[in-house]
Amino acid sequence: MDKKTKVNVRIMGNEYTIVGTESEEYINKICFAVDKKMKEISQNPILKPHKVAVLTAINMCDAYYKAKYMNDLSVAELKKTRDELSALKSEIKALEEENRFLKEEFRKNGTR
Repeated sequence: MDKKTKVNVRIMGNEYTIVGTESEEYINKICFAVDKKMKEISQNPILKPHKVAVLTAINMCDAYYKAKYMNDLSVAELKKTRDELSALKSEIKALEEENRFLKEEFRKNGTR
């Protein structure tokens, strides 16, 4: 089983103990991002804390899905490029074989 990491963090002035399998540095980084986004959203004074939390979750989920979409596009483009590269390598190999054959034919016919 993975080693558990236990980290005490502060988000919006509240203390939380986060337990996970990631490093302490990573957990702190994630919690800092959440705290920063919550503070940004809470600048609107009419928002209650639970609405700040929900809007933060929506904002961060939106960012996640946009990044995932871009990653999926990149993976698809990479696959397409690899397929094209494979096809080009096959074409190069066929052309090299044809070149060898033509050189051999030229050598045979050129010496007559």
